[in-house]
Amino acid sequence: MKEHFSDIKHIWEELEKFEDITPFSTYTWADNWLKIWRKTAYILSVKVSGTIAGLAPFIDTMGKLRFIGYNNSDYLGFLFRPGHEQDFLEGLADELAGKNITLLDLEHMPEKFRDIKINGYEKSCFMQDVCPYITLPDSWDAYKAGLNKRFRKNIEYYWRRVNRDFNIKYEVVNKEQDVKPTLLRMVELHQKRWRSKRLPGAFYSKKIIQFHLNAAVDLFIKGYLDLHRLIINEEIAAVLYCFHKNRSTYYYIGGFDDAYKNMSIGVLLTSAAIKTSIERKDNIFDFLRGNESYKDNFCSEKRYNYRLVFHKGLLAGMRARVIEKGNSVIGAVKAHFES
Repeated sequence: MKEHFSDIKHIWEELEKFEDITPFSTYTWADNWLKIWRKTAYILSVKVSGTIAGLAPFIDTMGKLRFIGYNNSDYLGFLFRPGHEQDFLEGLADELAGKNITLLDLEHMPEKFRDIKINGYEKSCFMQDVCPYITLPDSWDAYKAGLNKRFRKNIEYYWRRVNRDFNIKYEVVNKEQDVKPTLLRMVELHQKRWRSKRLPGAFYSKKIIQFHLNAAVDLFIKGYLDLHRLIINEEIAAVLYCFHKNRSTYYYIGGFDDAYKNMSIGVLLTSAAIKTSIERKDNIFDFLRGNESYKDNFCSEKRYNYRLVFHKGLLAGMRARVIEKGNSVIGAVKAHFES
């Protein structure tokens, strides 16, 4: 059945606790996204034996259903109780049929969703993004031993150099009042670097910045924010905007002061964040979507996310083909900038 967004908060937050639900599928992320972009949720629930077995967190845009947060998120998907995937998908098909939905455009779905089927719909599946990640070992020494020897030596050299020449401090933000100032500094550093390349950067609008400021504070309160920063001579010189949930760290984006680029402070802060993840016994450090070459220095494992388009009927099939062509164009542009 279709649910009002605020009415299912307790169910959503219960389902999001399961291990494979990422921060981008949490109620907090969705709530902030809907408010900033002034969208109305189109939430479908499926009940099994009187209990909600899963949720489909959609919005309706121009006659097609998309996931909440489709343009700012990674690893989106359905939320369902373990062991109830098939029950949920069968119930979802019934819900969609009853509402005469002919097109679903579902982006950034992890590999576990790639082979799902929804009864009554044809499916098109496109690989959307490469997502590099690290399966973390038990110790920092074990991780370093697996790195390229030259890269490992560079990390050690630059740590010695910055500690010799500057007053330096690494920390993970642990006070709510530090979240917004740190994130604003990251935005400033990120945008300055990208605009020097005559590119818009990720935070090109006030709306995007406000979304992340609001979401970051709420995620901090929930315990999902992981904001790493490097302070040099009492000034924030580098920030990694990450999330942490169920023994996984997700590296979303960063900002680094180009005044220290000859000391590779981005590499140093990333290595410090990985070390922190290892020390708290995380399983995964995920660099999320994007096949940028710098990630190859830190990891060799890769997985993919997918765009699944479900359609039925002639008109929806035509729209699905347009989506496929658009996805190919976007993929080519990404490949150009990631190379």
